[in-house]
Amino acid sequence: MYKSTKLMSAGLALAVASLALTFQLFGQGVEKPPAQTNQSTNRSNTTKGIISRTPTTQQDFSKNTWDIPKDADETKNPVEATEESIAKGKELFMTKKGNCIFCHGETGSGNKENLPRLRRVPADLSDVKRMPKLSDGEIFWKITKGIPGIMPSRDMLTEEERWHLVNFVRTLPKEKPPEM
Repeated sequence: MYKSTKLMSAGLALAVASLALTFQLFGQGVEKPPAQTNQSTNRSNTTKGIISRTPTTQQDFSKNTWDIPKDADETKNPVEATEESIAKGKELFMTKKGNCIFCHGETGSGNKENLPRLRRVPADLSDVKRMPKLSDGEIFWKITKGIPGIMPSRDMLTEEERWHLVNFVRTLPKEKPPEM
């Protein structure tokens, strides 16, 4: 009886660990990397006790860029940037539904903790020189379409939710304090 209890405990622990790994990989909205051929896998890297299956050779995603309509800058935001809209956008940004925080971090300047897991550095949404130059329509389309292999599209959000995100992203640009 002792052996069967021990065996059942081990099986249960394995099932719970598998479930936890599944939630970590898929629950955060992390996309599975594209299939790669003839590449070895590095199984020695670990993060918090989880085996990393990072390919030792990386596909070059640096050339991937936005695929937005030429007239995206003319698309007008139909959702007024009220406190309520900005709060809804912030909630989407910060939670798994929108999952923007995974790459862009809480302030929009980048999630330093997740940077090693990203294919390239995400855009700094807090940049006061760059962000005001983008129209609401451009931001909307970038959120909607993403960049293949880099930034997942957010077309699983409703159109209105994406406009709330635009309204929140507009609040992120901030002057950075001078470095000492």
